[in-house]
Amino acid sequence: LVSAYGFYGWTMQLGTNQGYMPVQPIHYSHKIHAGDNQIDCNYCHSSARVSKHSGIPSLNVCMNCHKTIYEYNGEITEEYSKTFYDGEIQKLYKAVGWDDEAQEYTGVTYPVKWVRIHNLPDFAYFNHSQHVSVAGIECETCHGPVEEMEIMYQHSPLTMGWCINCHRETNVKVKDNEYYAKIHEELSKKYGVEQLTVAQMGGLECGKCHY
Repeated sequence: LVSAYGFYGWTMQLGTNQGYMPVQPIHYSHKIHAGDNQIDCNYCHSSARVSKHSGIPSLNVCMNCHKTIYEYNGEITEEYSKTFYDGEIQKLYKAVGWDDEAQEYTGVTYPVKWVRIHNLPDFAYFNHSQHVSVAGIECETCHGPVEEMEIMYQHSPLTMGWCINCHRETNVKVKDNEYYAKIHEELSKKYGVEQLTVAQMGGLECGKCHY
């Protein structure tokens, strides 16, 4: 019975990809950008506030800073040297067709084939804006300590059970949201509680994520 339960638990983890950490065509250190320089996640992943997807930022977003930041002057290690980081900036310049000496675009660009890290099944619907803008969920809740990641990886399992646990444990934030405030008031009386979880407001209904 124990072995059967263990096998069942193992099969439930198939395809979760937790810990997946692919090498990208251009090395991007979230530790340097989000950690050391404290760049807000939504500056690069701006679509997360208004869209289903957080999106991969255009290289033009990178160039907002790297038109003038052409070399790295921060902390280095044996594995990640100044030469290494400067080389990655040059890869960016080549991709967008930027001539650093002439300070102009050449018009010759090359596509960057980023490797996707977080990938949900087609039958599972997830909306970033609903969580980021409406619910006020911090990016780290799902993506982990991104500000410490030299190489980005999938921190959470992103399984159905993992999402359900969050909906059962997380209270709905109603501040500055009249729509939720009205529903919260009515359901609070029904359940006899002051704080409602996402589950108590319908967050476990199948149609919320599968339709």
